[in-house]
Amino acid sequence: MTDLSIVIPARNEIFLLKTIQDILEHKEGDTEIIAVFDGAWANPPIPVHKDVAIVYHSQSIGQRAACNEAVRLSRAKYVMKVDAHCAFDKSFDVKMMADMQDDWTFLPVMKNLHAFDWVCPNGHRRYQGKSGSCTECGEPTERDVVWIAKPSPNSTSYCFDNTLHFQYFGEYKKKQVGDLVESMSIQGSCFMVTRDKWWELELCDEKHGS
Repeated sequence: MTDLSIVIPARNEIFLLKTIQDILEHKEGDTEIIAVFDGAWANPPIPVHKDVAIVYHSQSIGQRAACNEAVRLSRAKYVMKVDAHCAFDKSFDVKMMADMQDDWTFLPVMKNLHAFDWVCPNGHRRYQGKSGSCTECGEPTERDVVWIAKPSPNSTSYCFDNTLHFQYFGEYKKKQVGDLVESMSIQGSCFMVTRDKWWELELCDEKHGS
């Protein structure tokens, strides 16, 4: 029986294939992936794999509904919601399940992902961001995927400021001691709960919209 189902809602996500490949490369346990194509087929396409299930909707149903559909298909004890542009540590799944407690919402340390550079024919590189001509020579650029987890920040706490802008909560982070710490916030790109808790807590309550 599968121990963990990783659910990935995806709509026009250019890094979905890379994210799935990264999970397959780094998972160690009996972990499956359930990806929901929300309104369009994946491009590039996702190859057939025994640990990957695909759900396709020709019309978008929204992220919450897509997540809930994937969780309904799961028979695993644990479910993990993941964004379609993430990289993972080796054996991340078994490491998290080993420490997991059933009443937790459990999330890994978050680093920033250097996903790609813009590169021109002359070899000039520009860090990921808006597309456009090379800022050094004016030549057109193409996306070169590098997929590197940056060494910092190692984020474990987040907040909004008084203008409702997302911030890393450094003041609270200073109070956290040890490898497993309590956080009063969640960034949302990756978190794990038991399948029962998913429904009990209504983590993707569709009454709030898509």
